[in-house]
Amino acid sequence: MPTPRTASPRAPAGSAPREANSALRAALDHAGWTPRDLIRALNPRLDAIGQPRLDLTAAHAWLRGSRPRSPAVRRLTAAVLSEATGTPHTAAALWGAIPGPRVEATATDGLLGRRSLTDVLATATAWTSGDVYDQVAVHPAPEDRLFAAVWDATRQAPHTPAPAAAGADHVHPPLMDLLERHLAELRRLDDTAGGGALSQRYVRTALANVLDLLRHSRYTPAIGIRLLRNAAGLAQLAGWMAFDASLPAAAQRYQLLAIRLARAAEDHDAVANVLGMLAYQHAAIHHPAAALRFAEAALDHTHRSLPVVRARALGRLATAHAAAGDIDAFRSASEQCRALLQRHRAHDGPPYLYYFTAEQVAAEAGQALVDLAAANAASPRRLLTEAVHQLAPLAAYGPATGYRRSALLHGIHLARATLQARDAEATVQALLRLTDHLGDVQSIRCRHLLAQLRRRAGSQLRSPEGADALRRLDQALSEP
Repeated sequence: MPTPRTASPRAPAGSAPREANSALRAALDHAGWTPRDLIRALNPRLDAIGQPRLDLTAAHAWLRGSRPRSPAVRRLTAAVLSEATGTPHTAAALWGAIPGPRVEATATDGLLGRRSLTDVLATATAWTSGDVYDQVAVHPAPEDRLFAAVWDATRQAPHTPAPAAAGADHVHPPLMDLLERHLAELRRLDDTAGGGALSQRYVRTALANVLDLLRHSRYTPAIGIRLLRNAAGLAQLAGWMAFDASLPAAAQRYQLLAIRLARAAEDHDAVANVLGMLAYQHAAIHHPAAALRFAEAALDHTHRSLPVVRARALGRLATAHAAAGDIDAFRSASEQCRALLQRHRAHDGPPYLYYFTAEQVAAEAGQALVDLAAANAASPRRLLTEAVHQLAPLAAYGPATGYRRSALLHGIHLARATLQARDAEATVQALLRLTDHLGDVQSIRCRHLLAQLRRRAGSQLRSPEGADALRRLDQALSEP
């Protein structure tokens, strides 16, 4: 007589068996992902907001008919699948009629068309003060919609903010001075720590506080403009940190807010700077056409700017041309950038370009040369030799000068260059240097790039020294 089956604790006797999740399976197939690939995409987003990681086997159960207990994880799953496939997905579509929005938020929500400053401040406040999962579950906007939102933002009407009615507290110049010093220190925090969960949260809190002052305090027109510019700087920094945490859609939303706020304050240089950052971000995610479009827009905004501001825009244009594989255009923009930077005098320019030096330009050019070498079969060795020369100084001395995150990032590209050049000894030395400094930086993006590099290096570094370097790198990457 056959032995009776024991009821599964997940499916008690008498309950209907769960149906396989065909919608999730179809989305994974469209993305070309395995269930483990999905969890690998979700976990960095959870890292970015300081939440616990999921077990790599979790998505297997979801395919069999279970679902994540957390509505936030369901939303996050829809967001990463939307990014991977270019097709909108919602949590409701993936898991059926469950509580939650049927249409997920996108980066451009509330930021299209004509907007009053009052509306922009309200949108910024709601986004900054919302659920932390909003930062990771927001969907990227289609490129045409993002371009439209940027176009609208760059035409935000200049407008002095309206202070609160009588009875509210005044924002006096000493407090304003403190807020500006605070923004400068937060930028230095990014230089050292990068876009970790704590750094992001601290910048969001600072932005929320300044938005609250704009909406609920009293101030003179001059202080109102300074508050707007401070809020624009914090929004730009929050966007940069979100990008550094591998949250591109959240980064876009912050950058759109930064452009709106800067335009309201008539800060054309800040608008150009944010457009340049959007160009850099699109180049980094391999969207060269969008990168060029944003870089050209940034340059258009600098016709009346100081040389350092125009040089910064030209540097972004050079990066965009490199992403597009245009060596001649890259060299032309790079040379113009260096020529303008030579005319720059210390302390002559906006405070947010304090980091933009000849060493930074060289490192950015080196990174672009590595990308060009990977795409250029004609003369990769010459390009890689030049890249190593450009990248080495910042990669070596950045940690001692307070630019730890930049040193780590460009050190990764230096290791890419030596690996592509098949210089095993130099690659081992570069990896060991990265291992020594990885624990000092909380950049999730840098960790992703380094993990990708580790996978490529594994097949080339066969010597005992190479194996030891890879082992040490694995240990460093496994530590939080």
